[in-house]
Amino acid sequence: MAYLTRYYLWFAVLCVVLTMIVGVLAAKLPKPLGGILTAFPYLISMISVLYIFLRREQRAPDAAERKRLLIGYCVIYWGLSILGVVLGIFIFAQSDVEVLQTFQILLNQPLFLGLIVVMALILTIPLFLISWWFYGAQAQRMAAKMFQD
Repeated sequence: MAYLTRYYLWFAVLCVVLTMIVGVLAAKLPKPLGGILTAFPYLISMISVLYIFLRREQRAPDAAERKRLLIGYCVIYWGLSILGVVLGIFIFAQSDVEVLQTFQILLNQPLFLGLIVVMALILTIPLFLISWWFYGAQAQRMAAKMFQD
């Protein structure tokens, strides 16, 4: 089994950089189109790290690595997302105290929390399934093509 920490770090760095780039693009685009861009940092980071893995390990991830990598990616992605939300709220709360107060009120509303959970699942489940396929069958095909003798 490969040492996976380096791949988690690659994923996190790529995800942060791409999120910043996509955030600037999303701010310039109409809101519906900007919202679609939410998944791109995850997908591009996931695919890029797979290429790094294939090049370094000269093989596709095995079942245990695949599971650990993808769960790690989800944890990193949502950890960074939550950190971004909290950081954004505190930055905007410096100039407007109502931002923090409104957020605290919303956190006490079960409907708001339920909506957050549903939206997170709507994004997470497809991303995880795409990643599961990509790190399984697709990674096997890519490895076979890259390293055929």
